[in-house]
Amino acid sequence: MSTDAPSRSAAQGTFSEDAWRQACRIALGTTVALAVVKLMDWPFGAFFALLPVLLLGLVPIYNLRIAAQFIASSVVSIAAANVLAILGNVSPVLAIAAYFTFSLFCFRLMANGPWFLFGALTMVASSVLVHLASYPQVPKGDLFTSQFVATLLAAFLAGVVHALIPERRAIRPPTVVKPMTLVRHQMLLGAACATVSFAAFQFLDLSDSPSAQAATVLVLFPMTLSGGKQAAWTRVSGTLLGTVYALVLQLVLFAHVSQGGFLVALYGVGALLFATMHVRENAGPAVGLSAATAIAVLIGQLAPAADLYRASLYRFTSVAIAIFAMLLCMFAVEAILNRFEATRITPAVPGPAPGSERSASTP
Repeated sequence: MSTDAPSRSAAQGTFSEDAWRQACRIALGTTVALAVVKLMDWPFGAFFALLPVLLLGLVPIYNLRIAAQFIASSVVSIAAANVLAILGNVSPVLAIAAYFTFSLFCFRLMANGPWFLFGALTMVASSVLVHLASYPQVPKGDLFTSQFVATLLAAFLAGVVHALIPERRAIRPPTVVKPMTLVRHQMLLGAACATVSFAAFQFLDLSDSPSAQAATVLVLFPMTLSGGKQAAWTRVSGTLLGTVYALVLQLVLFAHVSQGGFLVALYGVGALLFATMHVRENAGPAVGLSAATAIAVLIGQLAPAADLYRASLYRFTSVAIAIFAMLLCMFAVEAILNRFEATRITPAVPGPAPGSERSASTP
């Protein structure tokens, strides 16, 4: 998902100043957002810590087009969650059909490229919002408001950190021209598997597992089984790293978890550590970004009296099981799609040289 093209220094395994600047932007953005939500004592703090990590980690550049996609994804996700909640009360089958259609639209945007960021963020946000909003004990007004305010704050902070620590690299990813068979394959694979996840989490009582559902959507983003296997490994590995760091953080703080200054400072150290790992990997949302999102969720939702040990272990276990189940689903769906010529995978071919036309993968 990252639009960061491999640089000479990255290819040689060194850590350039430009990569360090990106890591600093990620860490600074999410740490400030966490400080704001802890200071204001707003609900659903995980949104506030997580969204800057996604925005600053997935795309190293920032402009009006990216900001528009990011904010629009929040608006569309909230609208979709409300519509699906209404349809679910009328007929679960109707809600599943609507979710499949909605997913097909998002994965079509992702498969074609220019609106990848919008499609990806909309899929993740809508899946989490629908999952949480389906439980009566969750205050829907606070949920939707928090998600939208967190989006606006993340967009604002991204602009600030890019102004303070600007991106100096000329990032021009190569254009890839996809045959229609591949586009259809990616659309249907993503939509079918996302719908299976949606149905499973709607019918099972898994109110404490929004991270697991989000993980099942995230591993679909490569939109192929081979890519999904790699994404699954990096997400499980990153979640494990983030979980261990969160547990160590609570152990260090012990009875001082309620001290916001200590909490935010140690969170910032972890965010910088994993952001640095992310830019070193230079491989999109791999282990480093997965670890950063894990601590963002765990620390963002941490309350003074919360049991972070149980929450961390449950999160890792549920994410690992959900991802394994999703890989089985992807295997089955891809086997079916490859039986038909219209949806059989064929290799993508290189397109025009970078700069000759708009990149298909740059938001």
